[in-house]
Amino acid sequence: MASSLEKDLTCSICYDLFKDPVVLSCSHSFCKVCLEKWWKDKPIKTCPFCKRRSKRSSSEKFPPLNLVLKNLVQTFAEQRDQAAAEPLCSLHSEKLRLYCLDHQQPVCVVCRDSRTHKDHGFSPIEEVTSDLREQLQTSIKPLQYKLKVLTERKELFKDSAAHITAQTQQTEKQIRDQFEKLHQFLLEEEQSRMKALREEEQQKTQNMKDKIVAVSREIETVSKTIAEAEEQLRASDSSFLLQYKTIVERVQRCLWWRD
Repeated sequence: MASSLEKDLTCSICYDLFKDPVVLSCSHSFCKVCLEKWWKDKPIKTCPFCKRRSKRSSSEKFPPLNLVLKNLVQTFAEQRDQAAAEPLCSLHSEKLRLYCLDHQQPVCVVCRDSRTHKDHGFSPIEEVTSDLREQLQTSIKPLQYKLKVLTERKELFKDSAAHITAQTQQTEKQIRDQFEKLHQFLLEEEQSRMKALREEEQQKTQNMKDKIVAVSREIETVSKTIAEAEEQLRASDSSFLLQYKTIVERVQRCLWWRD
């Protein structure tokens, strides 16, 4: 059920808490947006609640903002939200105002007088909360230190990972450079050896050509000597005897091998 204060802070048009409330000359207030919608297409601007005609000065385009009411609504809404956020006793739906020292749990005033908490010790929940907050604050300090150490360790690992990556990239570049130089060396070595091979081929080929020319000449000489000798074999006796010594010398000269 809405409280009397909440009713006073509620717009009579939208039935919700005021939003940017404006005040009319009759002292009634409404949400600015609600009043704009109410007055839309109405030639005479009257109060939605008392029906009195709104009186405004010539310089005013719209009723002024009710700042006092706006601040009250804001304060009330914050307090209501805070109260709604507080847990209630699960047995009696009352606010938890006390702390049972025996059961170590928050209780309401009805719980204090119940059998369950008979002869138990109680303290105001605010006092116990203050002490327990200090204890918790003390207990989490080692955890906060651990978090700091872990964070620093993480940063160290990240730096190490970055160093490893940079080192790998540098080594990769060195390997590429070395293999590029090796490839260049092998290419130059290949070209040099191929050139030497071609020169050797040309030299040996020329040598063989020279030998072929020499052998050809030798063949020609031998063939000519054989032909002359055979011709003398068919000659008459006197001619054969006259040329015999000469032809024998030629045959002997041809028999000498020349490399």
